[in-house]
Amino acid sequence: QRERDRAAQRVWGRALAGETVHPDPIGICIGFAAVAFAAYSIYRSRREANRIVSLFEANTQIKELEEKARRGEALPDIVVIRGTLNADGRDVCTVSPRIEGLRARVGQIEQPRNAWIEIARQAKRDPQLKGIADAVVERTGVDAADVPDVPEPGDSYARESSLKGEGGPFVLSEILVARICAKHQRLTEDKKTKKVTIKRPCRNESYNCFHGRRVAEGLHLLDLDGTRADLDLPPADAVGLAGIPEPPPLFLPVNDVWTEFTHYLRRDGLVGPGGRHQRLDDLPPMRLSDPYTLLSEFIFIDVQSFGDLGNMPSNDSVLGDIAEAFRGKEGPAKFLWEPRGFYDSVKNGGYDDVPAYASARFRRTEMVDAGELIERAQAAARQNALNTPFCEPTFSREQLMQRRDQENCFRYTELAIPRGTSVTVLARPMVAEAGTGEGAECRIRLTSPVCAAEDGKELAVAADPRADRFRFRIRAGHTVENLLRLRDLNVNAYYGLAIVGLAFAGWAAAGYPGMDAG
Repeated sequence: QRERDRAAQRVWGRALAGETVHPDPIGICIGFAAVAFAAYSIYRSRREANRIVSLFEANTQIKELEEKARRGEALPDIVVIRGTLNADGRDVCTVSPRIEGLRARVGQIEQPRNAWIEIARQAKRDPQLKGIADAVVERTGVDAADVPDVPEPGDSYARESSLKGEGGPFVLSEILVARICAKHQRLTEDKKTKKVTIKRPCRNESYNCFHGRRVAEGLHLLDLDGTRADLDLPPADAVGLAGIPEPPPLFLPVNDVWTEFTHYLRRDGLVGPGGRHQRLDDLPPMRLSDPYTLLSEFIFIDVQSFGDLGNMPSNDSVLGDIAEAFRGKEGPAKFLWEPRGFYDSVKNGGYDDVPAYASARFRRTEMVDAGELIERAQAAARQNALNTPFCEPTFSREQLMQRRDQENCFRYTELAIPRGTSVTVLARPMVAEAGTGEGAECRIRLTSPVCAAEDGKELAVAADPRADRFRFRIRAGHTVENLLRLRDLNVNAYYGLAIVGLAFAGWAAAGYPGMDAG
């Protein structure tokens, strides 16, 4: 109620100043819904962290699980097991060290900053944001002091990797190619001088366009007692035709809080003005998200291309080389074409809109080969520069073409796990081979804690901020700190969402000042 009172005071102040104020009740409700979602998610993350510590301290061994299965007892739904990673089959190779332009960047980690974590960090330090931070406490009970401090951006986002991804021997390698694009362009007008300014952000939205994995046959974990459990990895399917899928778990992504929030709204709807429930299950799927923050210690390259078409120094066909590396029976691998990742936002439009000036052939989300992807990207760049409303007077049409490489790129991230590496695995134990009676063998396999085949529960769980959300994890080393660091970053991201949600509610209550120019 206090937040609503403050919002009312701001509106009243603008009205006394002679301004016309049109509060948006739906916008206010969305802002407060984001705050509530963030609070639920922070409490859930804390609960998950406490459970991880308990599971780690339990020091579960695979032999214990086999004996339980042999006695017919139910296995726990999740375990943390330490051991070494091995495989029965031949080693697998990585891709980046074999591609010109990426080879020289192996060992570099230069991922984008996480906007939500940066907002949380600023809210904890900036006295000017103390009012909003205090309001979050009043609304949710979550104090800035409750949010763990995390490393500075230089530590979290840009670092050198000791793993070079070449030679090996490796039992697992995985590569993720993402399109990073520029969205949320805007036009502002100074009320006194009437000067119009165009704001064009750079590389602030993303989608996954390729995800490939190589895994040695018979991948398994040997625990500290030397007992074996086979590993059943989650599918490498982080490319989605129907919207943004689950982030790739082996890369250890910080939670995609905005996409989760939209799933939550789609599932639960919104309590609007007067307490009326408004269904939102017809919301379009999210096609773009914030660029992922990926924390796996096994990542040995995470770099952005020099230009809009994925080119690197001395190699303009990196995408084609990756497609060839994953060639199958039907030819080179394909990439996801998502038109929203190649055109400006639609003025006064929704997040799912594609500009009317985009060619009909380019408006559909579909899989295409690397050559087709590059051809479409070049055509989209020309169409966008000639037709976008976010150009004059700040930029010329020619300057937009010149800015294309600055505003857009492709991101190449690859990980590899050497044979015999000490790891800690968070997974769900299941019986691979069951036996009964004396001397019978019960073999255990470790699989994802969330199984998509279980009555389609995965999306429902992802949309519920109160439900535990454990994912399959392989962390380097045998310490619990590695597992908890990801939870700390998740808490910061959710806290950032709470700050933004509360600020948005106040902005909506004030009638969105500053948006008059579109």
